[in-house]
Amino acid sequence: MKKNLSWIILILAFFLLVASCFLSEQILTPSVSMEFDDEKLRKQIAFSEFALPTPETIRFQNGVLRLRGWYFKNPKKQNCGVILLHGFTNSKIQMLPYATPFWKRGCSLFLYDARAHAESDGTYSTYGYHEKMDLERAVEYFSEIDNTPEDRIGIFGIDLGASTALQFADGQYEFGFVIADTPYKDMRSFVEHRYESIYSRLVRFFTPLSLSIAEIRGDLLVNEVSPLNAAKLITKPVLILFPNDGDQTQKEDAELVASNLKTTTKKLAPYSTQNVLMNQNQTISPEYELILLGFLKDIKFVK
Repeated sequence: MKKNLSWIILILAFFLLVASCFLSEQILTPSVSMEFDDEKLRKQIAFSEFALPTPETIRFQNGVLRLRGWYFKNPKKQNCGVILLHGFTNSKIQMLPYATPFWKRGCSLFLYDARAHAESDGTYSTYGYHEKMDLERAVEYFSEIDNTPEDRIGIFGIDLGASTALQFADGQYEFGFVIADTPYKDMRSFVEHRYESIYSRLVRFFTPLSLSIAEIRGDLLVNEVSPLNAAKLITKPVLILFPNDGDQTQKEDAELVASNLKTTTKKLAPYSTQNVLMNQNQTISPEYELILLGFLKDIKFVK
């Protein structure tokens, strides 16, 4: 009996380890990096449909990691720039509809693929832990090539991009503002919620070990990935957006992050997901654009 029990425990332990290793891989690779030919990509996208010119292809380094994106130099020269950061399992293409309002108001634009996404290098996505340092380099590089002061560069992001922007904005660096659409409060709770919805509540049995393995594989500290904690140090203007007809967790996380913000120049704004994008995803809705424009005017970033 004892021998059988030992074998059962051994089999269960082995199953736990295998399942946790599998889940840790999924946690770190939410999207499969795809090889793109930039010339083919340009032919597939009509930038004019977004009221944008053809961009300059850019490549910049963070250590040995090379990140790739697009730079739109605005001829209006309003001395402002905006970096747009895409979400999980996406690429810079996702941000083109959101770029138009900033372009129309004279700001140059900088879009790039996050590490381990699309054209950029990297094996693992780390939920902002390493991405915030990529963003630091992006702000520096954008400022250099556009001749725009770093404090005149705003950052707009969606989920992964939003959470990266908030972690970057913790008081160590210069920037103009942050607009964070649907940020998560921290990596641990986000992973638990995400994979519970994909599988079942049983996934919580594997999550602690999976996250520990992910820390080793991704060279990160899970407990330090926390937009909620970073918010306590942010003093620049912040707009937090969330879908009022979406996941309840998204709403709660957005509200918690907003309540934790140190800055007095902050705004929390809900929107309808059914009205975000129009015209076959080529432009954002008037409602969404009004929220963005109202915030920019309040902080006197644009006229």
